[in-house]
Amino acid sequence: MRTYTLKNAKDLRALLQVHRRMSDMRLGEVLLDEQLISVDQLDNALQFQKELRTGRRHIGQILVESGLVTPDQLNIALAKKLAIPYVKIENFEIDSTLLGAISVDIALQYKALPLAEIDNSLVVAMVNPLDHAALEALRFNCKRNIESVMASREELDAALSKHYRDHEEFAALDDLEMDFDPVAELNPKNEAVHVIEQEAQKKPIVRLLNAIILQAVTSGASDINIRPEKDRVNVFYRVDGKMQFVRTLHRSLLPALVSRIKITGQMDISERRLPQGGHARMMRQGRQVDLRISVIPTVNGESVVIRVLDKQAGFRPLNDLGLNKRDLEYTKRLITRPNGIFLVTGPTGSGKSTTLYAILDEVKRRNQHILTIEDPVEYDMEGVEQVQVALAKGYTFAQALKHFLRHDPDVIMVGEIRDEETAQIANKAALTGHLVFSTLHTNDAPSTVTRLLDMGIESYLLSTTLLGVMAQRLIRVNCSHCVDDEQVEPHVYKVLKLKEGEKFRRGGGCITCNYSGYQGRVTVSELMVITPEIADLISDGKSAQEIGKLSIAQGMRTLQDNALQLARDGKTSIEEVYALCTE
Repeated sequence: MRTYTLKNAKDLRALLQVHRRMSDMRLGEVLLDEQLISVDQLDNALQFQKELRTGRRHIGQILVESGLVTPDQLNIALAKKLAIPYVKIENFEIDSTLLGAISVDIALQYKALPLAEIDNSLVVAMVNPLDHAALEALRFNCKRNIESVMASREELDAALSKHYRDHEEFAALDDLEMDFDPVAELNPKNEAVHVIEQEAQKKPIVRLLNAIILQAVTSGASDINIRPEKDRVNVFYRVDGKMQFVRTLHRSLLPALVSRIKITGQMDISERRLPQGGHARMMRQGRQVDLRISVIPTVNGESVVIRVLDKQAGFRPLNDLGLNKRDLEYTKRLITRPNGIFLVTGPTGSGKSTTLYAILDEVKRRNQHILTIEDPVEYDMEGVEQVQVALAKGYTFAQALKHFLRHDPDVIMVGEIRDEETAQIANKAALTGHLVFSTLHTNDAPSTVTRLLDMGIESYLLSTTLLGVMAQRLIRVNCSHCVDDEQVEPHVYKVLKLKEGEKFRRGGGCITCNYSGYQGRVTVSELMVITPEIADLISDGKSAQEIGKLSIAQGMRTLQDNALQLARDGKTSIEEVYALCTE
């Protein structure tokens, strides 16, 4: 196969312009043309392919398994068929500013070297430019379109070593400062654990973990999932509430990587049979990110989930949450009351904590004494006294609340009402002249009343203390760069009771949104204000359905109504609304 020697981006541009896809040439013909196989060998492989009873297999796979061609030779032949240039990059002049386009660990893992930016695409030299997972990881990592060319493994290894050895991003991987004491928690029980501990302290593993976390923070991920499989380890990020595959690691890296995570999270590296939890704090360039770590043993090895709490990215003012005008105005009125309970409800990951912090930020402007009890403290707030529960020491939400009542607060925030004792003390605090904010896990606002009554709060007391309930979800926002008309299935019109022929919009997918069609999320809420009429229903022990019906009659807009309005405004898709309404 012809190899093209390149010196600069001008040569590369000319090559890409003249190269055309050879779709009329079969893979076997390319291999014959390259004299890698004979006609008889190709005929035998094709006959074997026809005789297979366990499903069709690619001719290339059969030839590799037969030992007739190597994987590299197959990739070169495929590259020729698909008109992917095979280039020599030994003396290629690379713009140093491009080296930061791909993170160092991703470049080294996939042997991918950025060469130039041509026609809004980043041209990358790779050993295997047909690796779909690698291309997706590169697109996700650098947030731009990727065009690949092929280079030899030897030339790429030399080029990567040359260009990334002293690059600033390579050094930046060491700049992440983890706030932990690595000596206090290490307790190796045998030689094998000691060996893994030594591996976990080595620079490549430290850099690998730092790079995974840094990329997650840069991508706006809320969670990092490290999932072991039988033959590999997959890394996923949860971005805008959806899982996105990021990369694959070699299986052999798992023990050292998990041990490094345990050391970072102040866990016991010798314990591999029981679940563990930990936390760490990452500092980079003055930016603070808290990490909540969960490790559980599986049949394929230890699985890790790291919750990323970016204190700068996560906090938003109340006006910026995306609440509709009615809910925003009523919320601001309710949180000015001198006493009572205001609750934010919804499933895990629905943005309840973000809403509570936004409310506290609004309340603290009145110069009131605010105490919070949280598990954990997610965002540090100036002017607010924050306390973290310590379950291992018996310091629970209920225990903290008992002490809070003697500490002269005006406002109390309870991270979550989890049990009857916490609910009773929170209600007592509201009765004795305190304004209480908290969260609860319920699907909608009216059912919150039923849940609190089930926790043992008397209906006549709840009707006195409850000010309002905001049920909420987070739905994805259409990407403004690729938004287009949405194709809506007929059954969706029926389920959502839409007008026939009503048009909606959805992101089609582009490099800006990593081909998801969405960028960011917005809060969708329903706010139930406790009016005297609704308080009477609560006091009389009426059902959630009756309470909800009256709330709607008095102006409450449901989650579905508000989500539909966002879709009609073109801000989100009917796909997102349908998912919310059928969950």
